[in-house]
Amino acid sequence: MSHRDYAGCAIPPLVHDIGFGWDPRPEIERLLFVARQAGVEPGSGLELGCGTGRLVQGLQSFVPDVVALDLSPTAVAYAQPRCDAEVCVGDMSDFALDRRFDLIFASANTIRHVCADDDVRRMWNCIADHLEPGGVFVADLELGFDAEAEKIGKPACWMISRGIATVHVSWETIEPPSLETRCCTIRWTFESRDGEPVGKWSEAFPLRTYDAEEFMRLATIAGRLRLSGLYEPRDPYLLETPVGKAVGRMLVALKLEE
Repeated sequence: MSHRDYAGCAIPPLVHDIGFGWDPRPEIERLLFVARQAGVEPGSGLELGCGTGRLVQGLQSFVPDVVALDLSPTAVAYAQPRCDAEVCVGDMSDFALDRRFDLIFASANTIRHVCADDDVRRMWNCIADHLEPGGVFVADLELGFDAEAEKIGKPACWMISRGIATVHVSWETIEPPSLETRCCTIRWTFESRDGEPVGKWSEAFPLRTYDAEEFMRLATIAGRLRLSGLYEPRDPYLLETPVGKAVGRMLVALKLEE
């Protein structure tokens, strides 16, 4: 299954929004800090794979001109009324917006939904084509080929409440990454509760798995980008990390040469 076959439509947008509904402010502050460390004070921004628009809403308080893109028409229809920003249906591996941005970003493993080699190369070219000279791309993702395989049988589970509604989420790796496709298989399960169980939705999909060196190589060759900073989130601070030791959740900042 390619990323184009996956549009998140099996999970109702409201349920998805609650399930990932933690406070976005720390993520936004980290994003802006990393951009500034790269020498960019963003006046314009583009989010790839915005989902229900959780980050876009908060980012608009700091970046006056924000555009968001998502493959799912259902997610875009949910996100658009919540944001003053332009939210449009589009494929992060093949988009043309006829403009450039100071900052392009992708949160929470979103960029890993693009799996096929040709799609990955096209995505990096699209990112470079939409960055201002000297602009920065920031990705929040988990790195490590072997580390992904070690997650088998160790799901991450959490619950978030909004009003009287509670959503329980389970995120688990069910197939280790393949050397041939570079993809693992993830299954997420959402259960909505309102006193009594209301509904349960489960979905499996591939995610591209990268070691840090491969990620940097593809961004440099296909996207004409260079590494500006690599950080491990250790709340409440960020730990600068060399490429050779970048395993687990990382924030990667890549700049387009001026």
